[in-house]
Amino acid sequence: MGQAFVHQAPERRGRGRPSRLEHEELPPSIQQALVLRAAGASWIDSASGAGIDVRNLRKWRHHPMAEPFLNEQIRGNLQEAQNLFAEAAPRLAERLIKLGLDERVKGYTAVSAISEAFKILQTGVVDQQQREALEQVKTQLKELEESTEPNVIDV
Repeated sequence: MGQAFVHQAPERRGRGRPSRLEHEELPPSIQQALVLRAAGASWIDSASGAGIDVRNLRKWRHHPMAEPFLNEQIRGNLQEAQNLFAEAAPRLAERLIKLGLDERVKGYTAVSAISEAFKILQTGVVDQQQREALEQVKTQLKELEESTEPNVIDV
């Protein structure tokens, strides 16, 4: 026996009886098209890449599970991109420094590289300061919560 799909539909947008699509799971071809869309393909290219008609994909876009599925794919892609940047950061930093210090590099390129290096440094310093400030606030809050004496805060 197959699994029963239990679906709790969000608020209905239209009137009348729910459509047949609202009670079905997203088929693999629709999921594939949504994965392609999350990767940056147009709706037409996504449908074509999944081997389905674009009109069919447009109908499935209104399915209650389509948007959450698409958003999850987009979040996954963004996380993957952030991981790639994090892995490449040391090599990028070395190259950026070499470009900024190389006398053979044209002035406007060197200025851009040096500017980016300082922006990265500044962002790192600001992030560290914000983390330290947040830790101080957390510590103070914890002390207030653990304190048995009534505290008066003058606002």
